[in-house]
Amino acid sequence: MNTVYSIWKMGRYTLLCVVLMLQFIACSEEKHDEYTAAPEIEDVYIHQLDELIAEMQDLQQNSDYGEKKGQYPTESRAILSDAIDAANRAVLLIKYQNPAPSENEKQRYIINTEAAMEKFRNSVRTEDAETIPAELFVDGKGGNSFIDFGRSEEYVKFGEQGKQAFTVELWVKITERGRWDNCLFLCSYISNDDWRNGWMMYWRKSDNGIYRTTWGGLNTTNGDRDLWEPSFRVSDDLDQWQHFVAVYSDEGLGGNSTLRAKLYLNGEWMKDEIVSPVTRVYQSAHYAEYSKPMTAFGRYMRTTDDLFEEGFSGYMKKIRIWKTAKSADYIKKSYEGAVEVTGKETDLAAGWDFTSKPSGADNEIIDLTGRHTAKIIGTYKWERIVE
Repeated sequence: MNTVYSIWKMGRYTLLCVVLMLQFIACSEEKHDEYTAAPEIEDVYIHQLDELIAEMQDLQQNSDYGEKKGQYPTESRAILSDAIDAANRAVLLIKYQNPAPSENEKQRYIINTEAAMEKFRNSVRTEDAETIPAELFVDGKGGNSFIDFGRSEEYVKFGEQGKQAFTVELWVKITERGRWDNCLFLCSYISNDDWRNGWMMYWRKSDNGIYRTTWGGLNTTNGDRDLWEPSFRVSDDLDQWQHFVAVYSDEGLGGNSTLRAKLYLNGEWMKDEIVSPVTRVYQSAHYAEYSKPMTAFGRYMRTTDDLFEEGFSGYMKKIRIWKTAKSADYIKKSYEGAVEVTGKETDLAAGWDFTSKPSGADNEIIDLTGRHTAKIIGTYKWERIVE
């Protein structure tokens, strides 16, 4: 009798659960059917702001920047960058009413945008700037002095995966190496147990001293993380300026689909390249999964902590990150000082000269594009160049 009762009770409980589940599904479907996305609002202020944004973008891109009379200071770019961001946010607020701005607020958006453009125009130089030619020294051998360039996808991502190409160039002079195996010049690379992402350029102790570039990679045939590290021997580099360039393309260089990388020193191609399988591509897809900035004079070692190592003491200047694979002719001319970089180049992701002491705070330097700021951390000095 107890067994029959138990079976009946269990059946009744199961039936009740089924009924409740069907009711829940019906309610969920009903709510889903009733949901509609908030409509976009048509508003005259949106059109005004769009026109102002286009005008600011044109003004920022086509203005002449430099130290001479009639040019704009490089840092003036940030005035327009901030105003463009604010205007785009205002457009979204008006479109989606979340929260809905009042008429006075919408008028204020226009006034603030126009005021920013006027502030930019008023920043034009009325006389040549008093610049002090100088070289930046960072005492990074202990691992607590370095340059923090902040985080930006522009340092790491160079288009669609499998079709990426980029060039990194810099001048470096090592005066004293740190206690580690490597001396990191410039690093926008990070890895964990599952992936390797980005790139870095450095000196290493191996073989009495080499210059090497590391790229994080992806093997497209099996999805495994990958790595390749072209390098060349270098000797007697202490206390000497060296122009070090790394060029990379997923699709190959010079018509050779398996020649992905070339390294140059002082304008010359160092032909100790690594030929890479066509299934291996540069990896930049994991940018959002770590918070470490790009650095010079050392690097953050892991994604999970703030361990900073592999520093050196010395100088760096004329750092450029390009979104294209530069030609041998360009690299030769760059080494010879026959190339002028203004910051308006469409393929320039970021660039810093570090060839004159800033007139304001001397530990924060806006890059040539006006989009990025380098912060010097720890012990450093600007050494005046006496010509």
